[in-house]
Parts: sequence; C-alpha cells; structure tokens
Amino acid sequence: MADPDKNDPESRLALVLLRSSKLWDQAELARAARIAPSQISVYERGERATPRDVLERAAEAVGFPVHLLDPLLSALRSFRAAARGRLRPDRVFATSLAAEMIALSQEAVDLVLSPMDRPPRPETVDVAELWVNLEGSTAAERRMLVEDLEEYWNGELCVRVAAESLRKAADDPRAALEWAELAVLIADLLPEEDGRPRLQGYAWAHVAHARRAQGDEPGAEEASRHARRLWETAPSDLWNPRVDLTAPRSTKG
Repeated sequence: MADPDKNDPESRLALVLLRSSKLWDQAELARAARIAPSQISVYERGERATPRDVLERAAEAVGFPVHLLDPLLSALRSFRAAARGRLRPDRVFATSLAAEMIALSQEAVDLVLSPMDRPPRPETVDVAELWVNLEGSTAAERRMLVEDLEEYWNGELCVRVAAESLRKAADDPRAALEWAELAVLIADLLPEEDGRPRLQGYAWAHVAHARRAQGDEPGAEEASRHARRLWETAPSDLWNPRVDLTAPRSTKG
C-alpha cells in the first residue's frame, strides 16, 4: 500500500465514511456517484489521492451536505494527529467538538431542507447567492445585510453560516465567533414556523464552540447552557438533536 501520509489520507477516510454511512459496497457508491468502481477501489486503498470532485459527488450521492466536507476533513485530520501523538495540547480544545458538530450540522440540514406542512413561500431564495454576498463582505457589512434584508432570514443560510464558523475555529477563532454570532442573528430573525427555536440553539452551540476556541471557557459554558435551554423549550416536533454537546475542558494553561 502507498504511504498514507502522501495520498491525502483524510479524503480517503472521508470517502470510506461516506460509503459506510449507507452501508454500501464500492459498486453501489460508484453507481450512485457516477464513478468507475475501479477508481473507488484505487482511492480507498490509498494508491491515488481522492480528487475533491470525486469526494463531492460521493457526498451528494449519500446525502451529506457538500459544504460540511471541510469540517469533516478537519475532524479526520485532528483524529489522525491525536492518534499519532502529534496534536499540540493547545489545539485540542479548538477541534475536540468537530465530529459532534458535524453530526449536529446534519440534523440542522435535515430540519431546514425537509418538507414541512405549510404553504410554499411565494418567492424562491437563492441561498448560494446570499452566501456569496456574505462571504465577500466584512463582518460589519454581513450584519447589516442580515438585519436589513428579509431574504437573509433563511434557515438553510443559518446552517451554512454556522458551518463556516466551525471551519474557521481551529485557525481563526475570532472570525469563527463572528460567523457564529451571525448565525445566531439569522436564527433570531426566522419565523417561528421555520424551526426557529431549534436553529437558535444550534447557532448558540457554534458560539460555544468558537468561544472555546478562543480559550473563553466560562463564555463557552454559558453559550452551551443557552443552547440547551432553547432546545428544551422548543416544541419537540421541530427538531430534537441527539448529540451530546458537553465539551471537554480546554487544556490550555
């Protein structure tokens, strides 16, 4: 087998996890993702690095949000580093919740994308376009856009913004907190019938994660408690996460 450190091992592991999430064999994934079965085998054996477009097609085939691939790869990278004793102690706290947050993100995506028993809205919102606008703006400009324009009051966009916070947490905790707080703002502006209480709690969980990445343990604990209160007080038929958000203490200091 090729040296796993030279063939993008995180993407290879992600491909295996995506396939396993459906209990598919390589041929089944190949059919669903329109990839040659022989190529799936080559990638999973580590003989060649898994191309990004292949990973994205696999994610789409199994129903995993493509924008969560980067957090998934980050979690796998941290896992491998920790397993080999190479993860610096001062970085453990910034990545320790990655796997739980990915699972939580999937629950949120299920919430905002699932059909609901209510009339469709008269206008279709292009979330991808809204995201591009936010991504290209400063933190202050992003808040102005969300506060002033109703099209930004969107559950799917809230999930996307929260995912960006998670992606930034390890390398830029300050930016991660800005994105998490923006997710909270979007969730606060959502109509009640759009699953607002659960998404508010979901966004606050990302605030907790970002604060912990900054070393603000008291602030992180406060945000986590607020997230749990929102979930507990929300109607149970909206979205009931099954993820333990109790985070390990920071090892800093």
